[in-house]
Amino acid sequence: MNNFDDIIRAKAKSELIVPPEGFEERNDILIMELDAHSRTLKKNKKFPVFYFKSSAIALLIVLLLAGVCSAAYTLSGGDFFKQFFADKANSDAENDYSYMNTEQIDDMASSTVGTVVNTDELTIDVMGVIISGNTAEIMLKITANKLDSVLYDTGIEPLKNYRFNDDMGGSLFKDFETASIRHYYSDEDESLAPNQFKIMYTLIGKDNFEKGKHTMELSNFGYFTFGDGAGTDFVSMYDKSWQFDIAFDPGSDTSKSVFVNKEITIGGCSFIFNSVNITPLACTIRLECNQDRKYFNEHLDEILKAFTEGTEDCSITLADGTILSSNQFEKRGSGGEEGFTVVLTFNAPVTVNDVVSLTFFGTEYSLE
Repeated sequence: MNNFDDIIRAKAKSELIVPPEGFEERNDILIMELDAHSRTLKKNKKFPVFYFKSSAIALLIVLLLAGVCSAAYTLSGGDFFKQFFADKANSDAENDYSYMNTEQIDDMASSTVGTVVNTDELTIDVMGVIISGNTAEIMLKITANKLDSVLYDTGIEPLKNYRFNDDMGGSLFKDFETASIRHYYSDEDESLAPNQFKIMYTLIGKDNFEKGKHTMELSNFGYFTFGDGAGTDFVSMYDKSWQFDIAFDPGSDTSKSVFVNKEITIGGCSFIFNSVNITPLACTIRLECNQDRKYFNEHLDEILKAFTEGTEDCSITLADGTILSSNQFEKRGSGGEEGFTVVLTFNAPVTVNDVVSLTFFGTEYSLE
């Protein structure tokens, strides 16, 4: 039994651990144990998720926030996302959205919109795509043409209803930093018919996304159910895939990068706070590990604990003094022995030039 597996087991008692595809080849018994823990943890709507990409201890922390209901949409492209964020702000009475700037969305919008797949089984519509720097958001609408309803209570809260077994295929997902996916069904979104659902993607690239066409592929349509063992099985209604192109062709670049180059200590481990990339949709913070691999692995627990606690109080300050704190963005983190990346995905678009500083691990850093 190695120390890496022991660490994962300990964290699985209180946090959802999602191993990547192929990890089962390394330890089948460990995978069964994690699946058993996940049954209980998946009943909650909010939880941190750790993705271990390999035994090199890659970490992805995803803080899932409850989504808002979408209003009826007859718009598309940039106009779709303008209305989407406006409705989001109107439904959130607890927060101030006076900073929100949706006019810039026209410069971020893709030319891809409308029906991209139309078969007897499924119709797939691109409602809108917006891109800025290393950040992209995509909304798809899926219609199951032969079903009366895609609502189906599987008893697995995050995986209920009909869906795709793999909704992250294609060239678009070959090289990215982090990704989050949010499903909307008709019991939450009144604009949807019972046989329709939406998928919202938020992607953060390792670098700025290149202009051009990227493919998306959705595979195997059906639903999840509890298996005979500790895990889940997927019951496929349509055992096939649907592929289409998405154009990343925004009108202009609305992002900026700031080189920080400051030393920061996390759990006794030295990191270099390298840079910050800011788009209207997200802020990406990159930290480079300044210690050797042996030290990092020996102090992993302390580093992860300090990393999680230290990012809880980070905030963004705008030029007019407005402070965007944790209730105004979702936090996600990834990394391992080479360093960490922290992503703050804003609830609504900000004006990049209005972002003047970032408070991170108790220190304010200028971003002007």
